[in-house]
Amino acid sequence: MSRFTLTEVTPSVPEGLRCRFLLADRAQTQRMTVLVVAFEGDYPDGSLGNNHGAFIATRTLHGLHAFCADCVVLDFRAMTYRWGNTLLQVFQDVSQFMDSDGEPGAPPFPVLAVTSEKSRAAFLGLVTPHGRPVPPWHFDDIDAAIACGSRKAEEWLAS
Repeated sequence: MSRFTLTEVTPSVPEGLRCRFLLADRAQTQRMTVLVVAFEGDYPDGSLGNNHGAFIATRTLHGLHAFCADCVVLDFRAMTYRWGNTLLQVFQDVSQFMDSDGEPGAPPFPVLAVTSEKSRAAFLGLVTPHGRPVPPWHFDDIDAAIACGSRKAEEWLAS
């Protein structure tokens, strides 16, 4: 018996944000496990969104653990996002977790993002330096993102 008092806790879910996990049919993805982590709701502006950014990163890592994914598609189509850089935490955390044991020069673990008119302009403003083209891992179409993710997962697994 422990001499310490233990209290069961549950991580909080930020108000106004919901997360769902979806898996693409492996028969359609060259047997790759493509995890879609879909976020719905409102991401508050600036530092008011810090907890939301941490939630997005944490839930994504949870999904990677739980489903042994070969790539992840972040689906922000149903999330309103205007500004706040804590959203970048998901990319940093996934890279740290999935790429830490990788060989030098190996392709990074595939992380793709899908946005809509609710988040596209602000998201691209965050991840794309001024005047640069849209990153090749950003999509407006979920099917295109899953197809690309499947190919990138094959490259990542082969490295």
